[in-house]
Amino acid sequence: MQRRPFLFTALALAGILPALAGAAGADQVNVKHTIDVESAKGRVLVHLAVANYGKQTIWIPREIAEGKELTGRRFDVRAFDNRPLDYTGKMVKRGAPTAADYQAVEPGKTLESTIDITRAYAFKAGRHTYNIGYAGPFLTDLKALGQLAESPAKPGTFIHTGQ
Repeated sequence: MQRRPFLFTALALAGILPALAGAAGADQVNVKHTIDVESAKGRVLVHLAVANYGKQTIWIPREIAEGKELTGRRFDVRAFDNRPLDYTGKMVKRGAPTAADYQAVEPGKTLESTIDITRAYAFKAGRHTYNIGYAGPFLTDLKALGQLAESPAKPGTFIHTGQ
């Protein structure tokens, strides 16, 4: 019976030590994505900011960083009744992402881009209210391309008058 207290202590420490190790490294990665939507003159522009408050470089999808035309559903755009809008933009079938598909964001830096999503989603004709979200994917290690972390942007609402 003398071994049980030791066993429980060891198990407790085994559960606590990884948590402490995670907490110690938590300040290494601190990413915040924000989105703001501008709807004017028949266009829907998403202004995206990625702030790296951590102590290590992160990488975000280059397509998002450079504000280029989307090649797949990147934003969660929904009608006001919460039904997702169809993605109608370009779909590019490609192989697995490589390091060249990501843009670095250095510690203490903020990267901003503007992406025109007008033709990428099936906005209805007339004046309608929409909700938008962004999962905020990023990498902490270019050698681990399959291990995306997320820092979701706060969802927003906007009004758009479609053609």
